[in-house]
Amino acid sequence: MGKTRGFTLVELAIVLVIIGIILGAILKGQELINNAKAKRLQNDLRGLEAAIWTFYDRTGHFPGDCDKDGTIEYSLPATESSPSHSGDVTSFCTTEDKEASFNDLRYATILPKNTSNADLAKTPFAGSFFTIGYNGTSGYNAIAIYNLPAWAARMIDASIDGSMSGTSGRIRRWDNSAGDWPSDDLNTNVHLIYLFDRM
Repeated sequence: MGKTRGFTLVELAIVLVIIGIILGAILKGQELINNAKAKRLQNDLRGLEAAIWTFYDRTGHFPGDCDKDGTIEYSLPATESSPSHSGDVTSFCTTEDKEASFNDLRYATILPKNTSNADLAKTPFAGSFFTIGYNGTSGYNAIAIYNLPAWAARMIDASIDGSMSGTSGRIRRWDNSAGDWPSDDLNTNVHLIYLFDRM
């Protein structure tokens, strides 16, 4: 009767090393994907800001500032359940609501006229979206990003402000917490505002 041969310690070690390499590659790949999403979000944020300033250069007021007093009257809430969703746009705004800024940008053909506000407001992160309005706390017009992982918010803050302080600078935390970005659970969803105006 022949002997049953099992794995040697060397063979087991080689298998474990291969598994470790595969896991390391998967984790590194996920990190690269996350970094690319955060960078794309930051580029989208800067693109939206550029669209707002282009509108301002053309008209002398901000999109969504229907009474032209320098303030986008839609007050950014600390929490927002859904993005703007308006359909056809036939004129510049007359009623200041969360649809007005995107509607103005579409009507001026700065953003694609045939794309819905909800699609224009989407970010690379599922369930996250942009809203344009006024931040009464700081007294500035702002772009809000809702439902963003805290690690992405911290990356954008560090890139734009040079620090990760959610309580000061142009990027700030904007949700029910008055504090800084979470440091323990970085996958927690937070909201941020970008104070693009008068800074």
